[in-house]
Amino acid sequence: MGRWQGVLLVLVAVIAVGFAARAPQASAHRRDYDCADFANQAEAEEYLLPGDPYNLDADSDGIACEDLPCPCSYSPGGEGGGGGNTTTAPTPAPPPKPPKLNKAVARAAAVAKSRRYNLRNRLISRVSFQGCRRSSRYKIRCSFYGLGRSQTTSTTCNITVIVKGEGSLASTKLRPSCRSERLLYLTFTRAEQAISSAAEELAAEREPPAGPTVLLRGAQRLSALEIEASASWALRTMVAEECEARFIARLNRQDEVLVTDGAVRCERAQPER
Repeated sequence: MGRWQGVLLVLVAVIAVGFAARAPQASAHRRDYDCADFANQAEAEEYLLPGDPYNLDADSDGIACEDLPCPCSYSPGGEGGGGGNTTTAPTPAPPPKPPKLNKAVARAAAVAKSRRYNLRNRLISRVSFQGCRRSSRYKIRCSFYGLGRSQTTSTTCNITVIVKGEGSLASTKLRPSCRSERLLYLTFTRAEQAISSAAEELAAEREPPAGPTVLLRGAQRLSALEIEASASWALRTMVAEECEARFIARLNRQDEVLVTDGAVRCERAQPER
């Protein structure tokens, strides 16, 4: 029994010596931190322990080393201890989007724009609405077809009106694409010149070499491509005669004037009294 008591006393003594040796060593490794030891406030906040053993919170507001630069990590007015909370300024809510462009408003604005274009363009006699389609929330495209026709010209236009805006506010921009074609049309001037030449050639066959003077009368239009006229002339041969023939001038697809004549009728001239 005495033997075991001796062994126990030896063990107790060894343990006590070990603790005594460790205590000074632990206190030797303990460090006293201050704000100069940290690069930023967030690092200092990690060492703000309950009770503030390192005296990092001088004004006791729960924030360690407030003068250090950010990044920062703190809870104003709270208790120190780890800096798990991060506060940032609240992000303001984005403003609401403007209302999208009203399609009925866009159509009315496009129609008014196309009418003004029609009044200014003399080649277009009428404009017809083809429809509108939405390109985006604030843009709508409307299409129109323009048509015009004169005696000598035919014109067609594809018209696009771009409407931009929001809600009931709209602005317009017109983009026309027009094409004009020349139509075949026989004018009186060209027809009379051609008929006069044909009549002179016909009269010269009976009175060479100069030929008589030809007079035209009764010119009238038969169609866009045809004009009819009468030509008369006086012959001075053996017997004085007055001749007359009916001519028709026609314009072909090659824009050439062709003349046909009817039978020539000649009568003896009445003697002057």
